[in-house]
Amino acid sequence: MATKKKAPAIRKRRKPQREISAFGPLLFFGLVALAVFNHHAAMVVGVGLVPTIVLGFTGRGQHKGQRLQCVGFTNLAGVLPFVPLVVARNDSQVVLGDIFNIVAMFGSAAIGYALIYVGPMVASFILQSLNQDRAKKITQQRQSLVDMWGHEVLGDKDEAPPKGPLRSSV
Repeated sequence: MATKKKAPAIRKRRKPQREISAFGPLLFFGLVALAVFNHHAAMVVGVGLVPTIVLGFTGRGQHKGQRLQCVGFTNLAGVLPFVPLVVARNDSQVVLGDIFNIVAMFGSAAIGYALIYVGPMVASFILQSLNQDRAKKITQQRQSLVDMWGHEVLGDKDEAPPKGPLRSSV
């Protein structure tokens, strides 16, 4: 009786799970709800949020949801001031006809993009300077302990004692 050897099981690598953001559906249903109440305001919000919508469809890579939220919320902050004007006059041409309003709406999205790209550099600079200050403070505390208790407090037996006046051990 011959025994057949089983082939080793091939383990398939699992695909990494996609990052899911609730910002897209929230934006879509918000626009639909706004269109039910005032279609002029929904038109202004829809045109103003074009950079966010484009990023939602074209964004790739890690942290897509966080980037979409950053750009989306800054873009929304630039669009919302124009909504009461449209609702009061019931005409979207008041806002969409002025190029400066469109530049202001799209410029707020540009601020979101700037936060994404410049923010980590600013944060690393701040953290680096804080760490340098902390290291300097620790070095000063260490030196004050050496001055107070002598070089033996460091526990280094190879190093020579520091030069200078010796303290009397009383």
